[in-house]
Amino acid sequence: MRAGGCALLVAFALIHAHADVDADTLLLAGLLLAAVWLVFPGLFRRLPRWLRRTVCVVLVAGLLALGTILTLMGIRAAHHPDGTQPVTVIVLGCQVRSDGTPSRMLRDRIQAAYDYLSIHEEAVCVASGGQNNQEPTTEARCIRDTLVSMGIAPGRIYLEDASISTEENLAFSAEVIRREGLPTEVAIASDNFHQLRAGVWAEKDGLTPYSLGCASIWMLGPGYWAREAAALLYMGATGAL
Repeated sequence: MRAGGCALLVAFALIHAHADVDADTLLLAGLLLAAVWLVFPGLFRRLPRWLRRTVCVVLVAGLLALGTILTLMGIRAAHHPDGTQPVTVIVLGCQVRSDGTPSRMLRDRIQAAYDYLSIHEEAVCVASGGQNNQEPTTEARCIRDTLVSMGIAPGRIYLEDASISTEENLAFSAEVIRREGLPTEVAIASDNFHQLRAGVWAEKDGLTPYSLGCASIWMLGPGYWAREAAALLYMGATGAL
């Protein structure tokens, strides 16, 4: 029982200190708090009334915020371009394999971009993504080379190969768009769970975002959505959004 009480207090402290921890820690703290409540239900009856009420308020508020975030994520993922106005497709990079080919997640994003570009032949694309120390080439170059191999003309693809985060993906892509005089209405090729955060950064950079979302691997999808929701809650709580 003492171990459960300690775990509860640690989780509670982490949640209230969210400004000093990252989103993964916040998610872990919330899961730990919920687990303690389920495994040690009698523990809460031993706590002071004010602490029980505070914990309940935090949990209810957290659940409401989580439900709101997940709903907004779903709405943003379903916000597709209608094809009546010119848009610039932005493909958000992610891991490139050691042999230079796209990972499964990046391949799905490239496929989403290809499906749109192959139908809307007037549309152009910004391939966005830098290079980490485990990648043999930039994510942007991998995206471009794969799209070209699928039949998209190289002249329709612009490179943004310096970004290392979603925020930079959109900020640097916006610079390319303005420099080249491309449409500022953008269709973001990324995972469905990623569309809300990407859209927020796009709007901050003066772009009008739409979704070219792709589904995640089914067995990993819930984890991705939960982690992304925690990241958005953390960003909102710390004023990053």
